[in-house]
Amino acid sequence: MAIDLQTAHSAIEAATHLKQQFIARAAHHDRTGIFAQENINDLRQAGLLSLRISTPERPTPFTLGVVQDIIGQIAQGDASTALIMVNHYMVRAAIAHHEFGSDDVANWIEEEQHDQLLNILLAEPDLGSTSRGGLPGTVATRTATGWVLTGHKAYVTGIPGLSWLLVRARTHDNPAQVGTFIVPAKSDGIRVLETWDHIGMRASNSHEVMFTEVTLPPDAALELHAPDAPPIGRNTLVLWNTGLLGALYNGIATAALAWFCDFLKNRVPSNLGAPLATLPSMRDAVGGFTITLHMNAMLLHLYAADVDAEHSPQQQLKTHAAVIKTRVIDAVADFTSALLGLAGNAGLSAHNPLERAHRDALCGRIHAPHAELLRRIAGQQALS
Repeated sequence: MAIDLQTAHSAIEAATHLKQQFIARAAHHDRTGIFAQENINDLRQAGLLSLRISTPERPTPFTLGVVQDIIGQIAQGDASTALIMVNHYMVRAAIAHHEFGSDDVANWIEEEQHDQLLNILLAEPDLGSTSRGGLPGTVATRTATGWVLTGHKAYVTGIPGLSWLLVRARTHDNPAQVGTFIVPAKSDGIRVLETWDHIGMRASNSHEVMFTEVTLPPDAALELHAPDAPPIGRNTLVLWNTGLLGALYNGIATAALAWFCDFLKNRVPSNLGAPLATLPSMRDAVGGFTITLHMNAMLLHLYAADVDAEHSPQQQLKTHAAVIKTRVIDAVADFTSALLGLAGNAGLSAHNPLERAHRDALCGRIHAPHAELLRRIAGQQALS
């Protein structure tokens, strides 16, 4: 029976404990690309899939700031598992804030489906990321008994372990509407195309998924709106996605630096006769890396405080989210690359975790919205 976590401390402690188990499995899952179902089972048993996300109407300990700390610990153990949990928590947060469906949907998820893994399916092979706009090619057609869903989704992270899919689709109406449909992951008509073979996050199993005439009940449509008139209000899904991805990639950097420090303390070149850690140049370098991690933690803390406050202006949140994406998430690849440059052959060896951390860090740059789009928006605003 899963543990019912009641405090932030107990949840962070549970994640910290599991981190060590995930570290022991991470290299195998990275090399094979096999989904780490045992990690998900451990998270479920520990109660970490079932956290009741805090909302203004029902405050709990599990704010964005606390969940960032949890993701940071998981990421230090296995980045692919942490990415799966980022998606799960951001969907849970959006549902808790009633951005997908009614109070009844939120209550059903928390009471009956609390330990079931969730993800939202937005990207498509032809459309790409939804951050640049466009109508989804996935279509939901009304029937006498509900809906029939047909389409093709890309980058469905964690698909082997998912229980529920929130699928963005357009209706086969004139005019068409766009919305989110909740679909059981094991429905007839769903086929997984095992296309994920990336340089990093290899065990995330972010495969493509085909939907062929998947039948759904009438209430599967959680929300529908005109394509050019999305619901007004805070976009919890996007805000949490940014904050949790920041925590994930900072966790990757934290683990990479921890390995590098151990390497410096234990590596004693014969021509030096002392550990590399005694060299002033290495101490200076480690100091710079450490300050970067402190800066990242500070930015993540400030961002989470703004999001958790619930009253920060939308434009301010968007601006701060752009800072997290460009200065924390995207920058971790440079951080790990610099560590590799100092570690030499030891860093590039598959026997050590630094090269895997770098490959995982490279994936940060491809998460939407891309830095180029964020810079363009910031430039337009500054010049308007």
